[in-house]
Amino acid sequence: MGKHLDREYLEDYQQKEIEKRKRLLKDIEVGQFDLEKDKYPPDKRFVKIQKPVVSTTIGCASVRNIWTQIPFCGSLIINIPSMTRRLFEERLFKVSYIPKIIDYVKDTGKLQIALVDDPKSYTGLDFLDPIFEELRPPVLFWLPNSAFIDEKELTRIHNSFHTLANVRFFKWLQATLNEANWQYYDILVRKTSVVYTFLKFGRYTVVEDIENLMIDDPCQALHLLRICGMFIQSPVVDVRHDMHNLTLENIREREDLPLIYRPKEIQFQCEIGKFLLEKLTYAPKGPMACNSLIDSYDAYDLQDVLESLNEAIVTNHPDIVNKSAEELSEILDNVWNDKTIPRKVKGLQVGIPLSMAAIGTVAAGPIGAAGGFLAGLGYSVVDKFINLETEGLSEKLAKLKTKSYQANVYDFKQKYKHRIVKEKENKAMKGS
Repeated sequence: MGKHLDREYLEDYQQKEIEKRKRLLKDIEVGQFDLEKDKYPPDKRFVKIQKPVVSTTIGCASVRNIWTQIPFCGSLIINIPSMTRRLFEERLFKVSYIPKIIDYVKDTGKLQIALVDDPKSYTGLDFLDPIFEELRPPVLFWLPNSAFIDEKELTRIHNSFHTLANVRFFKWLQATLNEANWQYYDILVRKTSVVYTFLKFGRYTVVEDIENLMIDDPCQALHLLRICGMFIQSPVVDVRHDMHNLTLENIREREDLPLIYRPKEIQFQCEIGKFLLEKLTYAPKGPMACNSLIDSYDAYDLQDVLESLNEAIVTNHPDIVNKSAEELSEILDNVWNDKTIPRKVKGLQVGIPLSMAAIGTVAAGPIGAAGGFLAGLGYSVVDKFINLETEGLSEKLAKLKTKSYQANVYDFKQKYKHRIVKEKENKAMKGS
């Protein structure tokens, strides 16, 4: 037994968390905690946390290479559920890597760790002992259903759920859990009950579908409860309210919700991050490689180009959720290799007499004359000033007639073109 993960230690850990939660709920009640602006756990509970803060999706099985996500945010919070060593290594990283993870958290603050289950549920998970000892990670806290409705109504809905679930749902759940996971039965029962109760008192019509499925198709009922928790309940009760990384699989799952409950904004951070790393360098497989990438590219530029690629996907491919990961990668390739601006630049350079004399004439003449000249080329520059010192006229004009995400991707590639070319050559040499 790890010296920190015995029952006595974790009971004390949990009691301290409970006291903090009570103080939080009291602060909310008296108006000393702003649900829109304040956060819990507060930033001070983490190590050198930096904005923008992004959280991995709770329970997501696809958050395998955290190093491909860190460069595109200020800090990445890994949400660790109570899970077996085997599942931990499948979903996150090898246990032997934990000391390096701890050092990276302390040294950079780019990576953070939080718990998503009550501390007592981590009893016996000795492989996590160093994390508890070195980091004392905060426990994420969602507002309980009791914060919204009175105890009498809460009990009524709770009893209604258990009456319905006892018909078939609980029996199916017991039979489905294999030997390695049977101890999580109580946790699953509690979590599904909490989601159901939230949907019920919130009068979400999807709860009627869940009730029918608990009798007819328990597997689908569990699936629907899980994605309702992710996309309906979480945005309301999560008092940390950071951005969340979603995989293409997660985004597809939201399509199983009724249309009125689907999140309107779609973010493809995981897939775009993976794509960009393949274009810019080797995908980092550890802290040293991750730091090297961060040192090579400005953090703002990395985040900006990621957002621009996301805009390109959402704008041009509204049916993206029906496409495969391979198709998404092809779409990103097309945006990355888009020749619209280079073609416009070349056309302007070849088709318009932009000699130094001509440019000088335009630049030296009255604004009206310059505006008339450029307007004749099809550009509206009445309220724009062409900065000839920082950017060629033909390049500036070419970008005026393109979409913002095209210009942003083009600017990023131009700014780092020498580094990108060098990395491409290094890859070719190592591959040969």
